[in-house]
Amino acid sequence: MSFSQAKVAFAMESELPWLALKDTPGFGGADIPGVYCKYFGRGDQGPWFYLVKHDAGVVVERHSHDGDVFHYILEGEWRICTSSKRFGPGFMQFEQKGLNYGPLLSERGSLFLAIYDHAPNFIPAKGAAALDAPERDYEPGEG
Repeated sequence: MSFSQAKVAFAMESELPWLALKDTPGFGGADIPGVYCKYFGRGDQGPWFYLVKHDAGVVVERHSHDGDVFHYILEGEWRICTSSKRFGPGFMQFEQKGLNYGPLLSERGSLFLAIYDHAPNFIPAKGAAALDAPERDYEPGEG
């Protein structure tokens, strides 16, 4: 049986290289300096499971993906849109396919898990979607 036909995929995080986002399978060559990933999948076949690191000062512009995504922060923090709230270790976020979110600011840097239901394909927001930033979605009791 070839690896691509295997029913179980596994990897040791310590043995995986950090890849620039543009070199990470699944993101369509999107280039955001200061964003690095360890990809736990198999080539361009998935599963689409990543350990992601943002350097201090990284800004990820408003964007969406081709599928659903789950994020879980392990270290550091995020600030989303112009919300005054900072999200740190233990913060979990689920986003449905096509939702535009961000910009995401990582002033101190962050380390988080990102799990997608298929290849994420980073899609920058355009037009009105680039301007609409629902900060209320990230404030307690609203959204």
